[in-house]
Amino acid sequence: MTEADVIAHWRTGALSELQSAKLLQQGKQYAAALFHCHLAVEKALKSNFIQEHRKAAPLTHDLLQIALQLNRTWTDDEKKLFADLTGYAVAARYDDPVWAEREATSSNVAAWIKRIDVLLSSLFQ
Repeated sequence: MTEADVIAHWRTGALSELQSAKLLQQGKQYAAALFHCHLAVEKALKSNFIQEHRKAAPLTHDLLQIALQLNRTWTDDEKKLFADLTGYAVAARYDDPVWAEREATSSNVAAWIKRIDVLLSSLFQ
């Protein structure tokens, strides 16, 4: 498998995770949809890391940590997006009911999916 194949694999995975988030949103599985939003961004960032550094992606789920290793300037809003999504992944994985009531809502998921669509487009340019 070539480096290009690995990068394509991670990018395809990112798009697949976003599609999963959209399907979960349709099924009103909002916490799981947010978890898959995190996975989409994680895979996209890791594809960029591999492309840029020509080595395996870091073994972390911390989106901000991965993003800061890329040769790119991130806005404060983007840094907050990465930090928030990382927190969402943990809360969704461990089924935090207080978090779910506050964050795993139809409107919040719709907003996150829009943000992730835009982010993936910019990462895959």
